[in-house]
Amino acid sequence: MIRRLDAADWALLRDVRLRALAADPDAFGPTLDGERDLAADRWRERVTGAAWFLSHPLGLVGATREDDDAVLSGMWVSPTARGQGVGRLLVGAVDAWAAGQGATRLVARVFDDNAPALGLWAALGFAVDGPVVVSRRDPSRTWRTWVRPVVAATTGS
Repeated sequence: MIRRLDAADWALLRDVRLRALAADPDAFGPTLDGERDLAADRWRERVTGAAWFLSHPLGLVGATREDDDAVLSGMWVSPTARGQGVGRLLVGAVDAWAAGQGATRLVARVFDDNAPALGLWAALGFAVDGPVVVSRRDPSRTWRTWVRPVVAATTGS
């Protein structure tokens, strides 16, 4: 089951996000130390400043609108839920939201050494679009932008 978080869910966003950063620190640009002490007001801004979707079993993804794109961020699936289609469902929720927002592309930025994420993006029809970018936090790591058309907009689903 997927649900969109609202303003009252800021603490839930915080808790799941911190769990994600603790479990898979190399999957994200931000760090657990950098986000652990954020004030409640900052978490409230986050939950209202983007479309955040939560799944059960546990998974989380955020999306914002940038021009004609819906940009996915903070995608995470709990290790106990991986391989069960949760990531696919989360991207599907963002896809439907993006279609409703008039976006034409889904965009994800993914570290090149995150093999499970790269496999998911490829399986969902995303393709690399753009140059290799060196991580500001860890210059030994790189990431790329992956894109695909918004499917819900073209299929009417």
